[in-house]
Amino acid sequence: MASQLQKLAYVDGKLGAPTSGQQTTRILFNTIEAPGTNSSLVFFRNFQGLTSGQTNLTQNKLDSMESMVIKTIWLSQYNSSGILDFIGGTAQQTVSIIVGNQVVVKNLPIQFNQGLSGQAYDRLHENGGTRSENNVGGTALKQTVQPCEIRLLTDVVIPPQVAFEVRLDSNSGVYGAGAVVCALAGYGKIFSAGNSF
Repeated sequence: MASQLQKLAYVDGKLGAPTSGQQTTRILFNTIEAPGTNSSLVFFRNFQGLTSGQTNLTQNKLDSMESMVIKTIWLSQYNSSGILDFIGGTAQQTVSIIVGNQVVVKNLPIQFNQGLSGQAYDRLHENGGTRSENNVGGTALKQTVQPCEIRLLTDVVIPPQVAFEVRLDSNSGVYGAGAVVCALAGYGKIFSAGNSF
């Protein structure tokens, strides 16, 4: 199995992208304000009017000298007071990642680690906290109102200058008047004019 460094270099090489650049930890995030009740939210498509605290991109592509391997998808919902809330009102939801014209993560369910009766999707998150401070020890505590974090088992690459988006689909998810945030975290390569580091 190739490491994420090797996979990123392989994809960049196949596309003719520069192989030099500074290696870095990379987090891309995008916010949708006041989505209301909706069957589909699409992140990394609209950047108009968003501040630097709501997104760190201006287009749905990385620059020509940058690329990234996605290791984690992170979703959270805030109410209009800025407090974490249930994502989609605990509706069953799936997340998909589209890079170029390829669906690289398809309909991944996120309900396993949210909701009042949800179960943690891995051992790392099986004792995630809830809004209540009176949790009883020894029980599996769901991540009811904490961000939904999904670690990917495979290395998903966003190559330079290739459009990408994240879709959150549900059956009329209640997203409210606050904001829903999607972040993609992982390893990246950013442009550096220097020859050595």
